Amino acid sequence: MDKNSPSLDKFFSSITPKQSFSSLTSPNAPDYAKQESWAAFPGKKSVALLEPKMESQQKLKKIDCFFIHPTGFFLKEWNFDMNPDSATSQRTDLMLATQATVFNNECNIYAPEYRQATFAAISQNLGSNSSQALDLAYLDVKEAFRYFLENHSEDKPFFLASHSQGSLHAQRLLTEKEFKEVFSKQLITAYLIGYPLEDQYLKNLAASVCTRFLDEGIIIQFQTVGENVIRSRLKFWMFDGKQYSLQRINQLATTNPISFSKSKGWVKNEINSLLMPKISGISPLFDYGATNKNNSYVREINFADDQNFYARIGKTGFLETKGSTIDRILKNDFLGEKDLHIWDYQIFWNHLRKDVEKKAKKLKEKI
Repeated sequence: MDKNSPSLDKFFSSITPKQSFSSLTSPNAPDYAKQESWAAFPGKKSVALLEPKMESQQKLKKIDCFFIHPTGFFLKEWNFDMNPDSATSQRTDLMLATQATVFNNECNIYAPEYRQATFAAISQNLGSNSSQALDLAYLDVKEAFRYFLENHSEDKPFFLASHSQGSLHAQRLLTEKEFKEVFSKQLITAYLIGYPLEDQYLKNLAASVCTRFLDEGIIIQFQTVGENVIRSRLKFWMFDGKQYSLQRINQLATTNPISFSKSKGWVKNEINSLLMPKISGISPLFDYGATNKNNSYVREINFADDQNFYARIGKTGFLETKGSTIDRILKNDFLGEKDLHIWDYQIFWNHLRKDVEKKAKKLKEKI
């Protein structure tokens, strides 16, 4: 993210660690044999089980979803210490309620907590500090995935899903030779939303992840913005097989989640899709300086009254949106960039859910 205004300078100054990264002072590694190391886990009470106008359900499914949540850590440390009584954990709950719930009708959801890199590390060029913080976070994700496979998967088919920082880690996970056979035999689709994939990179990644279940649409990626937006940030942290580096993104590989096509024209939403959480108390989502958990929690999730929106793939590959629904959301666009990053899943929640249901049905017919 470019720091091009006094308000952004102040924001990044407030969240950027002053000390250099050191593995000696990093938080202790999680133990994924313990349920406390999972934000969502079958049999554990979680907002990831909420459904619109319904109570959360605990029924075990024949398909799994391994979900890697996005960044909720904004403090002046390089990596989150996984404190369950923190505002960061509350932000994770909110993101599970609006993102991971897409999959709960068809899947058992496994969502690991991990020593996520602080937002400053992934959004700025902080050199080796950024890359080391991201690497530490990824090691947890990889270990959680390995534990999931060895102890819970039982060779069941699964979806891989993620958002933002989680999608960067998911991209790297898909390149691991250790898991190549697992992906080829068990992966249905990877929803790597909210972090860039260049067109050729995605094609190479998809080709390396051959799956016996589905022939197309193996990887879904999009990043949501308002109409006619060209984002100023052109370089992103990417893993090239050996290390993290800032790489220029020229043409995004994007799927329109209303039509699940690559067509460039506007597509109108025709269903209840945009999801809104009902929260008791005041969420710490935008209180970036909050450290401790407050008394707010997600009570339920329901569809918004206004569902009037369209989506198209823009010239540079961003998923552009318009309509009264989007206008209402952008009234709170405090950066003025029409960036709908945190809304990626929420706006298209039911379209994604229906895609999961369709693929699950197709899978059951094949099996």
